[in-house]
Amino acid sequence: MRRVSDLLRTPAGRRLTLVAGPWDAREVGSVVLVDEMRELTTAAPGALAILSRHAMRSCDVLDALRLAGRGGLAGIVLPGPSGTTPEMVELARRERVALLAGASDHSLSDTVLGLSAAVRADPGLLLRRTREAIDGIGAMEGAGEEDILRAASASVGVAYVVAGLAGPGANATVIRVGGRPDGYVCWEGEDPAAAIVAQVVATTLGRVRAAAREAEAARERALLALLGAKDTRIAARRARHEGVPVDGWHVAVFLRDPGGDAPPGAADPVLREARGIAAALPGALGLGGTAELSAPPLVTRWQDGVLVLLTADERTTIDLPPAQRSSAQRSSALWPSVVGAGGSAAVGSAPGGTGAGLGTCQAGPDGLRRTAAQARAAAARAAAGEVVRFDRLGVHALLAELSGSESALVAARDMLAPLERLGALSAHALPTLKAYLDSWGSRTRAAELLSLHPNAVAHRIRRIAEALDADLSDPQTRFALQLACHVVLDYDCLPGTTTTISSS
Repeated sequence: MRRVSDLLRTPAGRRLTLVAGPWDAREVGSVVLVDEMRELTTAAPGALAILSRHAMRSCDVLDALRLAGRGGLAGIVLPGPSGTTPEMVELARRERVALLAGASDHSLSDTVLGLSAAVRADPGLLLRRTREAIDGIGAMEGAGEEDILRAASASVGVAYVVAGLAGPGANATVIRVGGRPDGYVCWEGEDPAAAIVAQVVATTLGRVRAAAREAEAARERALLALLGAKDTRIAARRARHEGVPVDGWHVAVFLRDPGGDAPPGAADPVLREARGIAAALPGALGLGGTAELSAPPLVTRWQDGVLVLLTADERTTIDLPPAQRSSAQRSSALWPSVVGAGGSAAVGSAPGGTGAGLGTCQAGPDGLRRTAAQARAAAARAAAGEVVRFDRLGVHALLAELSGSESALVAARDMLAPLERLGALSAHALPTLKAYLDSWGSRTRAAELLSLHPNAVAHRIRRIAEALDADLSDPQTRFALQLACHVVLDYDCLPGTTTTISSS
């Protein structure tokens, strides 16, 4: 461990002069620049304090020696040459503080940097600082990333930050999660202790991130099990155990992905986009910030898109600004339309031509399932770049509910399955039947919608009725088939088209 006598032999220390006091009474643990005298009272024991001229204007040398002795400092450095008095010499000896004077032609910053480098290069101090920092990090089991970075920075005396990419020539060490790079711990300076501790910080952050992602994956699995469960009570108990806030008030946002699930191992741009902006959604939807939520937003793949679940302890309402209050507000991209509400800046366009639906605020496990189904049903009626709110669907709400219901979809497909046996006509049978029924059985109107001759429509409808063994003059039959057409086409086709997603 270096003492003042050792530092005076270094290049930076040769510009200093010992004025009074012992030069080896205390070990030097750090070097600090003091610009105000109150900073002298907060310096760590063993510090060598370099006083600026501004600091000396508010306190004389005797007061500085008393403060330094009270704090256990190794020494103080006065700005520029300084004389002595018997009182100074006696006080420095009694307080065991070395009193030094700096050179008038050397800047304070150069003195601080030079002496700091000399102190940090001492092997004994390096080992002690490194051990103390590592012990401090080890004692923070279960702490978050910010707390770990803050503690490590304070113990070593450098500012650690986390970055997605490390700049060329920067001091950085990689964070790994599951063996894969997941960011960097960066710092400035050439402190050997900082480099050693950075490795420990990166390893610790990797474990913290891995544990957090595993817990998040467990919550997502429990949420998906609850959404598809037949026995809600059992699934709700499991979800509570995994940390899903099932008992609060829920609002769901569903992002429909026309591209479907990403292949295994491939990037999932829709899921990544949703996770990136989930924290901004509560404020954009008028639900308050994330601080008002009872848990962080849950984001997971569900059915044909991505579900974002927002949960609060108290009932809330969605309050979009006037520009966003229409049931389907078109914008250049989906997420700027939602997140940009209230004048906030856009955060990027939604990938893949997506549309979104918003459910209503619902309570408890059953309410969670209900708002998720509503959001998905509303999203089924959203074109690319549109946000559709379930509570603004009006008379279309029932159809939207059916469109988002798996049981309704299965029943509708079973009802229309015989159309697949019509050979070349099978590809056009469903759009033809829908247009005919939507036109109240008018062949002329259906022909206009389909750009066909009325006789062609009549021929198709006759074959369709035969295949379905259905009496199209019966009101209940017409209603059931019309509903089935809408359910299947709303699920399988892009909004406003009759082109299936798989063939587009």
